Amino acid sequence: MNKQQLLKQLQDRLQQKIDATLNAVNEAHALASHEQSKPENQYDTLALEAAYLAHGQSERIAELQNQMILLNHFEFVELSQESQIALGALICIEEIGSEPQWLWLLPVSGGEQLVFGDKKIRTITPEAPLAEKLIGQYLGDEVELNLGHKKKQFEVIELL
Repeated sequence: MNKQQLLKQLQDRLQQKIDATLNAVNEAHALASHEQSKPENQYDTLALEAAYLAHGQSERIAELQNQMILLNHFEFVELSQESQIALGALICIEEIGSEPQWLWLLPVSGGEQLVFGDKKIRTITPEAPLAEKLIGQYLGDEVELNLGHKKKQFEVIELL
C-alpha cells in the first residue's frame, strides 16, 4: 500500500470538509448580519444563534486546518515486519471469526474511511482504546480490548 496515495486521499477529504464548513460559516454570518434577522423583541434570538453557529463553525475550520498542517509535516517512518507498531503504521488486525481490518495509526483525523484498491482502511489516533493496545506491539502479537462487558481479541497479521 502506498501511504502517500492514502495521505493525498485523506488530505482531499479534509479539504472538502474545510470547504463545506467555510460555506456554512458564510451562510451563518450572512444570516446573523442580515437586516431581517434583527430581533423584533427580547425573545427573538435568531441573529444571536446564527452568530454562535458561525463562531463554532470557524473553530471547526481552524481544527481541520491544524489537522491538515500536522499531516503535511508528518514524517512517515518505514516499518518492517520486525518493527514495533508506532505512529504512521498501517496495521492489519483480525478478530477470530471476523474479516481482517486495516487501520492507519495517525496523530489526527481518526475515524476516516479510506480505500486503496480493494482494501478499506480506517484511520485511528493514539487516543483510541484499540490504538492504545496496539502501540508497541509486533506482528503476530495479540491484543485484548474490553468493550463494556464484551472482550474482543485481535491478532496483528500485517504491518506496513
